[in-house]
Amino acid sequence: MIVGVVAAVAVAAGAVLWITGNRPSLAGARCDVPVEVRVGADAALAPALQSAAAAVPAEACVKYTFETQTQPELAASVTAGKDAPDLWVADSAVRVQRVVTAAAPEITVDSIASTPGVIVGRQGEVPGFPTWLSALQAPGVRFSDPLVTGSGEVALLGALAEVEAGRADAKALQAATAQLAQGESRRTGEKLTDAKQLEAAASAGGFAIVTEQAWLAFAQAAPGTGLSASMPHTGSVSLDYPVAVTAAGRARGGAAADAARALASAMATEDGKKALAAVGLRPADGSRTPDRQGVGSVAALRPVSAETAQRTLKGWSLQAVPFRSLVVMDVSGSMNFPAGAQTRMQLTQQAAIAGSKLFPDTAALGMWAFSIGLGGGSQDYVELDPVRKMGEAVDGVTQRERLVADISGLDKRTGGATGLYDSTLAAYRTVKANYDARAVNSVILFTDGANEDPDSLSLEELLEALERERDPAKPVVIVSIGITDDADAGTLRKISEATGGTSYVARNPQDIPNVFVDALQARAQ
Repeated sequence: MIVGVVAAVAVAAGAVLWITGNRPSLAGARCDVPVEVRVGADAALAPALQSAAAAVPAEACVKYTFETQTQPELAASVTAGKDAPDLWVADSAVRVQRVVTAAAPEITVDSIASTPGVIVGRQGEVPGFPTWLSALQAPGVRFSDPLVTGSGEVALLGALAEVEAGRADAKALQAATAQLAQGESRRTGEKLTDAKQLEAAASAGGFAIVTEQAWLAFAQAAPGTGLSASMPHTGSVSLDYPVAVTAAGRARGGAAADAARALASAMATEDGKKALAAVGLRPADGSRTPDRQGVGSVAALRPVSAETAQRTLKGWSLQAVPFRSLVVMDVSGSMNFPAGAQTRMQLTQQAAIAGSKLFPDTAALGMWAFSIGLGGGSQDYVELDPVRKMGEAVDGVTQRERLVADISGLDKRTGGATGLYDSTLAAYRTVKANYDARAVNSVILFTDGANEDPDSLSLEELLEALERERDPAKPVVIVSIGITDDADAGTLRKISEATGGTSYVARNPQDIPNVFVDALQARAQ
């Protein structure tokens, strides 16, 4: 039923339907010149909107023109200010708030429908996840880009709500989103839709994070696939389907706002709720549909603030850019000093090996080691692995495997003093000389001490060189990570700031495993 209605109304994006209130009212009055209002919505919601528009009283005197596009397409047209509709029925307020224009869209109706995020898989094959975070951490999770799909957005915001409520760990969420966002860089061409994610779950097993509406629509289109839906024990976040006025001018905007309120009133009637249920959507208050379909009653997670949502999505967009970095590891003798039950080097090795798993095969990493004279003569650094994509194989060995092997052998290289400044500048110049415009280019610098090379550059000379060679057209950032309080935190901060990068200090042994996550998150600052 759902698919049949949608197909009849909007076979492809850009389908248009005119519905007018130009008919006699109960009092016999007529509307001879209705106000024409263009409404942009996605194909999933269009049939319910058209049904509601047909029920708008004649005295409203409005002619609705419905144009179906995907939500990213609608957001793009509103942002560009070209061929934008007068009203935009978005899938979420968060999507509207991401649009920045001279005349930003104003939400007139907070919500006309809703649908919660759910976890879908073959019956009996999906575990009962305690939290959204645990679902995002699960191997092989099918999770769509939250900048493109509402399903990705609600899952991410659900995990954020759990963190704010003290029911999930912020660092663990950072690690999960970093890995998922970097996984986006593996994809080329068209983004995965909810339907494709569900098809994959039905055919290959596993599970997909989608909305309840997407699951119900898929089940209607492909009966017999045996997919069931659930949600984490913590509850869910829902898409809220606000109506935003995008019409230019006060008079035009006022007329569009009136038309939006009339449409929302019709949607809130029993007939309007039935029309929503026909396309798998719930009423605005999130209550169950009249036909009682779906996952049942939903425990609503408290939504995060608009600022938190926007900051997180901005971080996602930056993390999804391909990653290209040279990791520069301090192997001076002090790295053999104890840090709890292990040495600084052993803890750093464990963190680096675990951190390497966060990077997809398309991420490009290389590694140097440094201490005074390590490279021979006055050269304090030695290249262990050139920068290559993690999945690239040389002589039958992938770059990931090479890095793990060389990280595991760093403790056999420790000795000597810290040759920090010369090694830092050489690494910066190497990454810049091989700059990749498609990626975030960086140096990740690990050290537990201060520069001890009397024949090297001074700090002032290093900072001057970094600032002089900094090129806005080819930005290379240095992310510095100090190991324990012995690291020269002030100097590391100055080095990173000179390139627009960030600096961290792992003051305690238990902090060290988080440094690779921090390095990934640094791109969102």
